[in-house]
Amino acid sequence: MNAAQKFGVVLVAIVLLVFFPKNTNAQDPDLSLRRGFRAVQLGLTFAEAEDALRGDSAFQYRGRPDVSMALSDGQEQIDTRGRGYVDRGLLAFHNGRVYNISLYLNQQRVDYFQLFEQLRTRYGDPVDLDPQRAIWEDETTRIELERPLTVQYLDLAVFRERRGQARTREAVEDTTREAFLEEF
Repeated sequence: MNAAQKFGVVLVAIVLLVFFPKNTNAQDPDLSLRRGFRAVQLGLTFAEAEDALRGDSAFQYRGRPDVSMALSDGQEQIDTRGRGYVDRGLLAFHNGRVYNISLYLNQQRVDYFQLFEQLRTRYGDPVDLDPQRAIWEDETTRIELERPLTVQYLDLAVFRERRGQARTREAVEDTTREAFLEEF
């Protein structure tokens, strides 16, 4: 390669670096996602979650009136009203620990695009994006921003375990149904 060709290669490399920099908004696989909102975090025990809600001005937690049993699995859940930017908070438990936090936000005070841009700035581009939701995910946590304006924090290990259990129940139900139909 002669000097002119070497100069051309270097010039092309410089132009590419200047005009097409590396995408710094791509989700960094080493960046851990937050596992909740303020002190309300995935993995808290029921008592710890109650304390976190009582101490946070974004929630109007009333204690036992906000606690119920989920119909699907009999686990406790907390459904509490919010204040300010949070309209409602829903915490789902599995084996006595928070595995899902759903925050329904006040659309009069914040909008989807503001929150999307905040999450994109902090975590990079979502791993999945469609008109109804954006998802950021690492090894342990998933954050979903859904329309009209809900943010969900999900413990992926518990989610995968529960999904496997549901598939097992469905397989047993299918087998039982087939056995029943064989009776005719």
